Amino acid sequence: MTVSGAESARRTLLRLLESADRNPTATRALSVAAGAPKDPSPVGQRAWRERLEGAERAGAVLLVRGSGNRRDVIERMRLVDADLLARELGETRAGARAAAAVTAARGAAAGREGLDQAIEDAAAKWAKGAEWYRLPPEPELVRNVFAAAAGLLDVAFGTHFRTASIQTSGSSKFLERHGAAVCAILRGALALPDDARQDEIWETLGLVRFGHPVCLRAPVRFADPAGIAVTGRAIPWSAVSPDLVAGCTADGDEPEFIMTVENWTSFNGQCREIGRGAVIYTHGFPPPPVRMLVGRMAALWPHAPIYHWGDVDAGGLLIADSIREAAGRPVRLHLMTASLAERHGAPRRPLSRVAGIASRDDDFGELARYLSGDSCRTFEQEMLRPVDPLLEMVQ
Repeated sequence: MTVSGAESARRTLLRLLESADRNPTATRALSVAAGAPKDPSPVGQRAWRERLEGAERAGAVLLVRGSGNRRDVIERMRLVDADLLARELGETRAGARAAAAVTAARGAAAGREGLDQAIEDAAAKWAKGAEWYRLPPEPELVRNVFAAAAGLLDVAFGTHFRTASIQTSGSSKFLERHGAAVCAILRGALALPDDARQDEIWETLGLVRFGHPVCLRAPVRFADPAGIAVTGRAIPWSAVSPDLVAGCTADGDEPEFIMTVENWTSFNGQCREIGRGAVIYTHGFPPPPVRMLVGRMAALWPHAPIYHWGDVDAGGLLIADSIREAAGRPVRLHLMTASLAERHGAPRRPLSRVAGIASRDDDFGELARYLSGDSCRTFEQEMLRPVDPLLEMVQ
């Protein structure tokens, strides 16, 4: 369908208004190319020109025309007054839309701890006319999204995902449709890493879906409801249903050490290249079944040292801290040091998210102090080959 001349002009004026909202502190006059109407007919051409000239008469824009034999051609539109342009177009400025959305978000959050940062982050996007995690500044939708996120913090552990969606929003599909924004809110509320995936967040809350298998290599075994044994001793590793983790029992001698590994490639390398020790894949930020397994192994073998190997960045250290909490006893960082970051890492700005760990008098605190410093570097664990943590020399 051909766009009318007046509508074509309106769309160009809207682009100019959106540019003003994205650049509220611009020192130069903003402008956009006028283009040409999509409708080539004389009626369309006249409607296009009249719409642009009307905005100029209102004092909202200045039309820049060509020179010489192009002096009647409108080449660009220069912004004069964004508020007048919004009024001319019948549009609400991004700042006003953002303010209404923020009011709705704060009302839904009701002072709930941990949600303020998400509101501030969203407001910064909305004020520039952009969406925040695909969430536009529509007050009713914003209210529902923040209310759902706050409600999920109170949903009983083990609730089915669809049931939780109904309980918090009234719709079984709401969390699927708006999961990006809901999870962005929950990352802050639950102090999760920025790269924590949606499925990891749902699992952290205990929302029941078809969970990923727990991957490990360890002298343990499990039993399914029929009593059939499932071993954790397979080579190079075993995959166990998360439903069976609670029944973990020892199946052999105590391992020399217990190690959790953040990333899939490094987990495979550890299992295939280092022949001893119990090894657990955390799936990034560890979901509840993994944390349960860590706690169970820590209790089965109280004298086996526990190590965590992950990325040297804020997310990696927070994942290690969640493993430490799950174990209920000290965990040592493996191949996660400032010296290795200086050798292999890329420069980063200070990572303030780990500042809360910096006061500790252990390797966690030492790494946190480095990462929250002005000249820190970070790297992904796949840059290093697996190493036996009990060997003194690091390759």
